[in-house]
Amino acid sequence: MIWSYSYIETVHSKLNEYILEFFNKIKDDTAGFRDELFNSDFLQIVNRHPSILKKRLRIVYNYLNTLPAKDRELLCDEIKFANQIEKICQGEYKPKTFDQSVQGIDKIIKDFFLSLYDQVLDGDPFRELNNTNLRAHFNQFSNANENIILCPFCGISFLKKSGDTIRDQYDHYLPKSLYPFSAVNFQNLVLTCRECNSLDVKANKDILALSVGKIFFPFDKSHKSIHLQINVVKDNAKIELIEWQIIFSSSDNKKDEIESWKKIYKIEDRYKGHIKSQVKSWYECYFDVITSSKLEGCSIEDIKRIYSITLATKQKQKSDYIQKPVFDALLADSNIMQAQIEASKYT
Repeated sequence: MIWSYSYIETVHSKLNEYILEFFNKIKDDTAGFRDELFNSDFLQIVNRHPSILKKRLRIVYNYLNTLPAKDRELLCDEIKFANQIEKICQGEYKPKTFDQSVQGIDKIIKDFFLSLYDQVLDGDPFRELNNTNLRAHFNQFSNANENIILCPFCGISFLKKSGDTIRDQYDHYLPKSLYPFSAVNFQNLVLTCRECNSLDVKANKDILALSVGKIFFPFDKSHKSIHLQINVVKDNAKIELIEWQIIFSSSDNKKDEIESWKKIYKIEDRYKGHIKSQVKSWYECYFDVITSSKLEGCSIEDIKRIYSITLATKQKQKSDYIQKPVFDALLADSNIMQAQIEASKYT
């Protein structure tokens, strides 16, 4: 993850808090299923979702009451620990996985948690009680992270912002189909570009299984971003045949996180494809600037320096991540391509 998001506390996170509070209460309760087990605000929502919430929670409660105290506590603690997203990302805890074949009580529990996201979080009862909706959270979150213009998971595509009529989708970082306990935990709900969230890239991958021990926590306040270096390994007159070397590093020694991130989001293949599709137009733009008649009187070296500063500024402002390292690599290593493009200007 190139940059981390700033987390914001909003009313939308209350739904997950209600759930954790409920399961914390029932892990040692044997007095029977009753309204007093619910937070008073949550009870209003539960009563308006009698089938998907109240009925299922009654079944879960009654099931827990058939178990020894130790097993009841174990299940409730699994739900609590599965919501400690930062510890999970650091490899300190591995939550329970639910696959497609679950049956019985596990299926009821899984369906309950999935319904929290699919039907409750942006459903009428929650909206009306809190005078909000999921779009309102998107706007608040986008405004709090207005400095992140590109998708922080790839650095290629632009994110939608609060002023856009269409918003980006929330991605369950730990996919809810496998880890449903954190389905409405906003530390597990992250905004990504459509490509990162597509079936071709991340989708419902088990990112913990793909990791090399640690993964990026999307809201890590200490994350210092990732440094990108690009080299031309083998030059070629045909742009699509240039061989690129892509090197990622971080000043805070997040080697495991970087390796996991590259695997999860297919970063190297996507970067190489993106560079191949854009590099010619990038260089032609550069050449048009340094040969512009409007800049007569300026030395070529000064124009090159200003162009480089402009790209560096765009990278610093998070509006372009890749073009500056590519520009540096081309000027340093790709004499064939430079000659080919410059010659085409005079044919």
